[in-house]
Amino acid sequence: MAIGWQILIVVAFGGLVGLAELIGRYRSDPVYALRHSLAAWFYVFVNALAGVGALLLIRALGWTFGHASHVDLWRILVAGFGAIAFFRSSLFVTKIGGSSVGVGPSLVLGALLDASDREVDRKSAEMMSEVIRMEKLRDLDPGTVLFALPVLCLALMQNFPPSDQAQLGTELIVIRKDDTLSPQTKMRAVIIQLAKYLSPDLVAKVLTNAHDLFAVPQPVSTATVIEQARQIEKEKGAIGSTEP
Repeated sequence: MAIGWQILIVVAFGGLVGLAELIGRYRSDPVYALRHSLAAWFYVFVNALAGVGALLLIRALGWTFGHASHVDLWRILVAGFGAIAFFRSSLFVTKIGGSSVGVGPSLVLGALLDASDREVDRKSAEMMSEVIRMEKLRDLDPGTVLFALPVLCLALMQNFPPSDQAQLGTELIVIRKDDTLSPQTKMRAVIIQLAKYLSPDLVAKVLTNAHDLFAVPQPVSTATVIEQARQIEKEKGAIGSTEP
């Protein structure tokens, strides 16, 4: 197999591994993270570049990994996936400020992931803040939202992992039991937690489409009560006049 094709395949393997890690890291909306974070794409690029470097090194050293046939295939597999394991390792551990820090290739990838996390957190926080705007939550009953909104949102999810459900449920219970928070604050905190796990767009759509379920019951006016009473009396009178 030509060296050019080997490099392309290794780039694909290394990039896919990095991409899969980012998708697992930003579970609520991985597409949003990839669309708005340059650090995330640079992380994918570094993973792909690591595989290419490993392939060139393997070829230069003439390693065949004990195989006489399909040597190129083994080199591609080892370079594509083995380099990823190497770049996530630490050469030694040192103490910095009382904390143990691994020094090595993993430090570089960790710094890239931290940069991506900060960038995604800032931009996703701006988007999630739109869900809790006052005009969108006006006339909603906090008590109803605290319990009904998670049920409806989770009912719409078909493949939400049980472990994530358990973790989300624990965080929602903590919010509901926190007596230092007002009902309005609790409602917004629940909405934010659901947006983190399920995406702000889904939570916003549920709040909009099921608004009547979350709305505060409107008080019945005195005039309406009197009118209903009169209507009942008329119906009773009509029934009495038809009886023998």
